This record gives sequence, C-alpha cells and structure tokens, in this order.
Amino acid sequence: MEKLIQYRTKESLYDGPFNGKVGWHAAGMGYIIVTENGKLIVIDGGCPNDTEDFLALLEENAGGKKPTVELWIITHPHGDHDGVLNTIANDPDLLSRVEIKEIVYRFPNEFCDKNGNFVNIQSNENMQNVLFLTGAKGHMPELDEKISVDGMEIHFLYHAYDCKLINGIANCNVCSLIFTVQAKNKKIMFTGDAYMRNMQVVAWLYKGKLKCNILQMPHHALCDTGLIEFYKEVNADIVLEPTCIAGDRAMHSELYCNTEYARANAWAELNAKAVHKTFEGTVEFEL
Repeated sequence: MEKLIQYRTKESLYDGPFNGKVGWHAAGMGYIIVTENGKLIVIDGGCPNDTEDFLALLEENAGGKKPTVELWIITHPHGDHDGVLNTIANDPDLLSRVEIKEIVYRFPNEFCDKNGNFVNIQSNENMQNVLFLTGAKGHMPELDEKISVDGMEIHFLYHAYDCKLINGIANCNVCSLIFTVQAKNKKIMFTGDAYMRNMQVVAWLYKGKLKCNILQMPHHALCDTGLIEFYKEVNADIVLEPTCIAGDRAMHSELYCNTEYARANAWAELNAKAVHKTFEGTVEFEL
C-alpha cells in the first residue's frame, strides 16, 4: 500500500514565547513515502534530536528488513530539515541501521543571504562529506526534471536557478526545492520553506497544471510566506503544516493574522477538507 507519513518532530511541541526574536525556528520537518512495493522516499527528516525517532519510523516501515532509502530529498540546508541526515551520516552506529542510495539536493553556491553571506558554500561542502560517509549518490535536479521510483513520479518544479532574483531577500529558505509526488491515486505538493517569490515562479510556469490532493504548507505555515494564487492552483483537500504549537497559535493571533501571507495561508486552511499539524502527532495517509 502506498502511503505518506508526516512525522511529529520534537520541536513541534514547543509551546513557549513566539515572536520575531524567539521561537520562530521551532518546528522541524520530516516526511516518509512508502511505495507500493515498500520502497522508501524521505523528504528532509527533522532536527538532530529527531534522529532516533525518525530512524525507528523508517525501520517500522521497512517490512522487517534494514531500511533502504531510495531517495532522500533535502529541500534546503537548515538544521531542522537536514539535521537527521547529517546526524546519521556522522554516527557509524546509526548509519549501520540504514542504507541510503541517493540524496537529492540543490544548494546554489552563488546565493547570497540578506547579510551578504554565501551560506550555501559551506552547506555544499557538508553535503559532499555526507555523500562520502553514506556512500550515497548525489543528484542535483534540473528544472522540470522527473524521477520515477517504483511507479511514483517526483517532478521538480523549482530550484533557485537565477540567484540574482533572490539574493539578499532572506536566508537559504528562498532556495527551497518545490516538487510534486504523483502516487497511484493522490498527488502531493512539497514546498519545503519556499518563499512567495518561489511560488510566484511555479504558479506562472505551471498555471493550470498544479492541482494536488495534498499540500505541504511552506515555511511551517508561518506568516512570512504564502501566495493565494499558488494555493488556488494547487486547490488541496488536505493541508499539512509542519509547525509547532506556539507558532500555530501566533499565526492565528492578532499579532500576525492580518498580513498578506497570513490571509493566504488562512485561505488554504479554510479551502481544505482537513488540516494536519505536526504537533498533533505522526499521521499516515493512503496514496
């Protein structure tokens, strides 16, 4: 049976202060897709402290065998997304429990953050070390590239192909991959921590072709990104929010709810038949 698993990260249980200076980072993100024949695809994973639980979840879904991850997709190089993979790669005991065949990522070296730092250079150096330690093949997807795993089609809609358009906007969130996964009966839209600019490009390039059953909300459903035109194109029945308790509360408070992004995110929630937030627990969906 094909299925998608949204993992409940430890950071998603954060319930402390939340504003522009504190708590904003708390969330993490990790998804596992199981194909019809039991092959595993991972999207991100979570923070370093999620490693044991996430690895156990992979083992639980490996049919009693050592889990083999066909594709491990990293949307962008932030610790609450690539922390699990980095931790596994650097711990021989953990690494002995899983085989990783291929890691998909694209961190453009020419991206410059709002502070003028070329942050992805170090991230690419780290990824080369991860590839060496795991023995996995590395792959940087091209625009519009499609990869098939056991009948599932992963379609890469966006990577930061022209950094002149996004340099100085923010951090490497803006370099997030955007892609869909087409299973037998359902289609999923993954956005990682994408910014509005990323979604504008995708909505323009693929207008009329973005309808999906499931949408992973960008940047933990926080109010610094979101695009109603993109959400209307996707028109998802199920919305997944890799967010924390405090962040979810704040985004629906008077402090943030009147921003353009928050109104867009609210539309996506209200339009959906079901909204699943990571702090509510790990959840599975038949595909």
